[in-house]
Amino acid sequence: MPINLLHGLLHRVEDGWDPISSEYAERYSALESACLDTRVIQRLSDLAGGLNGKRVLDLGGGPGQYSVLFAKSGADVVWHDVSRQYEKIARQRAQLNECKVEFSLGYLEDASKFRANSFDLLFCRICWLYSRGDRSFAKLIYRLVKPGGIGHIQCHTAAFSKPRGLRWLQHELNARLWWKVGHPVPPHGRIENLIRRFPVSQVDVDYSSEDADVVTFVKANSNGRVTESNGLSS
Repeated sequence: MPINLLHGLLHRVEDGWDPISSEYAERYSALESACLDTRVIQRLSDLAGGLNGKRVLDLGGGPGQYSVLFAKSGADVVWHDVSRQYEKIARQRAQLNECKVEFSLGYLEDASKFRANSFDLLFCRICWLYSRGDRSFAKLIYRLVKPGGIGHIQCHTAAFSKPRGLRWLQHELNARLWWKVGHPVPPHGRIENLIRRFPVSQVDVDYSSEDADVVTFVKANSNGRVTESNGLSS
């Protein structure tokens, strides 16, 4: 049994387990609010032909800062995260901004409860490393996006996290053997390579910063040729 799966069975969200303390949640929320990137919302809106009425999943939505921005753009937003502390902050933020956001609590993989092909846009920022396995998580993300819909993924790299000691070992096991113990970041380029295994009509990558991989894709309506277009997220 994979270690991360065993951890999930022993730490059940429905029983009240929360990996985030209220103090950390408040600090992180303040930090994220200070460095909020509104440009990515506009770029994704342009790619989608507007967000009004579009169904958006903010997967690993944290304090909800992007959920609110999507909602203010007219989208029907679902926030999904493992932390009740973050949910509390996200609910307060949505209420303050008079935005309607649907809230879903659970591990990243619990998003499998949503119907396949049900989101026009899936937004997954920072949280990829908390998935139980890179291959299965890529498959889940692709499954949830509608044909013709958009997936946007941003994840830190080892250059950002600078793993040492045990964390370095976790990273190497994942990078070389695909064994995921704990929360190592994926090696540079892995997310793009995994997404390209699925039928996609467009893949945009931004590797301008060594600290993060940014991958945006459009799910194919039918099996077709991949179109490359760099710079969407730069």
